[in-house]
Amino acid sequence: MAISVTSPSSKVGFIKNCTSADSSGCEEIHAAVAGKKIKIRHLTVNSTDAIAITIGEGETGGAVTTALLGPIEFSAGLTLQWDFNPPLELTAATSLTVDADGAGQICIFCQGVIE
Repeated sequence: MAISVTSPSSKVGFIKNCTSADSSGCEEIHAAVAGKKIKIRHLTVNSTDAIAITIGEGETGGAVTTALLGPIEFSAGLTLQWDFNPPLELTAATSLTVDADGAGQICIFCQGVIE
């Protein structure tokens, strides 16, 4: 259970590119920012395996605290994309997280702002 998160440079907001071979047990995509809200403008999720994936906010007991999307049943090789207008807004001072119901290679790309 480990996720690799890279943050390509962006002049406005943030970009996160995340990969994991096993995101069961909940993984953090973007850390909480005190007094600020994470606002997601774009999200792409890919899985090479048939697993259910939940995108959410916070972590409690190794699971997403509040589901924002999902759980979504992925078939092997499925990619889904969302563009949010207005942005998908998390609760202030809460992290963006992902959880899966089992091991499987996933890739998540998200873009947004912190306000």
